[in-house]
Amino acid sequence: MNEQSPAIPRYALVEARPLAIVIHCSDPRFQKAFADFIRGELGLHDGEYIPLVVSGGVASLSEPLKLPKEFKFMKERIELFLERFDTIRRIILINHEDCRHYEALKDLLGRIFLQRMEHISEKQRSDLKTVARTLLGLAAPGIGLEMYYARLGGVASKEVVFEKL
Repeated sequence: MNEQSPAIPRYALVEARPLAIVIHCSDPRFQKAFADFIRGELGLHDGEYIPLVVSGGVASLSEPLKLPKEFKFMKERIELFLERFDTIRRIILINHEDCRHYEALKDLLGRIFLQRMEHISEKQRSDLKTVARTLLGLAAPGIGLEMYYARLGGVASKEVVFEKL
């Protein structure tokens, strides 16, 4: 008797023509908000962007001297994507409020991490601008940089509001 094997699940492969690189944090609390924002507000759908999802978002790119290995890894990935895909026209940086990675960096690096800033949110906003300047040096002319800060909002902070910087 010939037994049939169970069907193997199959998943769709999308046409990849990335228009953007999107860098944001891996915090699981924010993933749905990030996905909805990228699709709804930024107008990017599957295959149209390369997600670089790492703990702390742009934090590792903001501290090349204090976090040299993380900086090198991220920089090399971005350079690779920019070389590989000539369709990329945008680099989008997103940091978010209540980032646990930033808290861990503050604990690890101490007061020097905040560099005369009182709150981590100030550091995160400053880092977005610092990283944007760094990436402008890597990107070809005509590639735009966008920066967003995701804040907790709504009833009992159960919603996320994206602020363009």
